[in-house]
Amino acid sequence: MLTAWLFPGMRGLRVGRIWITEGRIQVRVETYGSAGCCPRCGRCSRHVHSHYERTLADCPWTGQALTLQVRVRRFRCRVRGCPQRVFTERLPSLARPWGRRTERQRRSLQRHGVDLGGEAGARHCQAEALGVSARTLLRLVRQIPLPVATAVRILGVDDWSQRRGQSYGTILVNLETHQVIDLLPDRTAETLVAWLRGHPEIEVISRDRAGAYAEGARVGAPQATQVADRFHLLKNVSEALKRYLLRQHRSLRQAALEAQATPPDSPGEDAGFGPRVPPTQEGSTSPQEIPVEGPLGGRPPAPPNAGLAQPTQASRTRRLARYEEVMALHRLGTSARAIAAATGLSRATVNTFVQAGDFPERAPRAAGVTHLTPFLDYLRERWASGCQNASLLWRDLRERGFRGALSAVTRYLRSWRTVPRRSHHATTAALSHGPLAAVRASPRATCWLLLADPERLMGAEQRYLTSLCRLSPQVALAQALAREFHTVIRERDLPGLYQWLHGAKLSGLAEFTGVANGIWRDRQAVEAALTHPESQGQTEGQVNRLNSVS
Repeated sequence: MLTAWLFPGMRGLRVGRIWITEGRIQVRVETYGSAGCCPRCGRCSRHVHSHYERTLADCPWTGQALTLQVRVRRFRCRVRGCPQRVFTERLPSLARPWGRRTERQRRSLQRHGVDLGGEAGARHCQAEALGVSARTLLRLVRQIPLPVATAVRILGVDDWSQRRGQSYGTILVNLETHQVIDLLPDRTAETLVAWLRGHPEIEVISRDRAGAYAEGARVGAPQATQVADRFHLLKNVSEALKRYLLRQHRSLRQAALEAQATPPDSPGEDAGFGPRVPPTQEGSTSPQEIPVEGPLGGRPPAPPNAGLAQPTQASRTRRLARYEEVMALHRLGTSARAIAAATGLSRATVNTFVQAGDFPERAPRAAGVTHLTPFLDYLRERWASGCQNASLLWRDLRERGFRGALSAVTRYLRSWRTVPRRSHHATTAALSHGPLAAVRASPRATCWLLLADPERLMGAEQRYLTSLCRLSPQVALAQALAREFHTVIRERDLPGLYQWLHGAKLSGLAEFTGVANGIWRDRQAVEAALTHPESQGQTEGQVNRLNSVS
């Protein structure tokens, strides 16, 4: 009965005795049977040569480690010509030859390694009385045989980073079964061609806009239909809009200044980006009543740090020197790659400097609107009444529905504590409009505003875009092109795509002309993107899983 409990479904084993030493259960197991099978010639032998003991680690029992002391027999092989004169009887259902753990423990450890990984799996095994290291878990995972590859009809191709910024590989995913098929050592067209030629059954290849994958799919699988990823198409146009705005940095900065200088159209309109600030409730303390020094004798306001502007100016001077060095080399006809190698800058930065037309100033950093915005009136009221304890204010805000952390309140109130000694009206303006009136006129933020729903923009955002389009009318044209392309992709409008390509080429905007030329060269894959349901979503998910464990 005990043998059936410990070794269900295993024959040829018999439990001798069980004892416990130092919190470990040890079981004496013996083999029985009339003969053993030679592993070389496959003939059975009844001639016992000797006995020896094997120590096997098994799965825990009642939360304690279990060790098997197995008494195994050796047999003589009497077949003439067999090179195996003496052999040990095999126990395939219990353990592998020369193994130190049972098969069921091996399978359990492999499941832990696959599900949790090395370090986490080792900690979990230690808690379950399975003493094993992270390296052993990973070694057992690598011993798992790979699944048999099936025929692939729809293939997803993308790159993944083996070492970010240095080495990349290619991941191949079966989009019908959502399984990773293979990993290629690089992302070149030649490697992909060699793999595709061994799979002539592929009908559809979903890929991003990389030229190497397009060439590899064209040469390696000419029978397959290439489908460009719709997300990458939208990203290409958005990046083109951002690159165009990078050349309009002067207009961006001037429009931001005008938006800040223009007063709101109505008293309830917000002064900056983000959600509107709710009006002050009747009976509550207005922002104008905040005293310069708290009535509870709090810490006096610290003087302004006059040295904060010096590092910013020094950084601008260094960046201007690099810009002038890059432009001097560019005027001599030096390539972007050579300039990057000579200056130590990236090629993207070199191209940014060259395409800017003038030194691209960086937009000043400004504090944006946070989750505290709806609670600012209450916060000002409590601050004016003398409560300047961040922890107490945070607890009061939590009762009113605030879901942020204490650090958010502390960080926001820090600017109030460092307000310099000034007049009553200056302090009021700094607290009521300071954090909200700043406009971040960066190309990235402006690109987001140009593509956002106009009905969701706040007053300052709308004034900013109005000033920008007035200062640079071509910004409105770039916005129209980007919005129209988004509509074409969303509605899968194939005739509208060719109308957009024609309009982009006639626009005179170099960034959009370049995108249109690239789409025209890859028009068959782009047409398939508007007529086929395949996308890179599943492939991108597999890339994220691969990068998280690699």
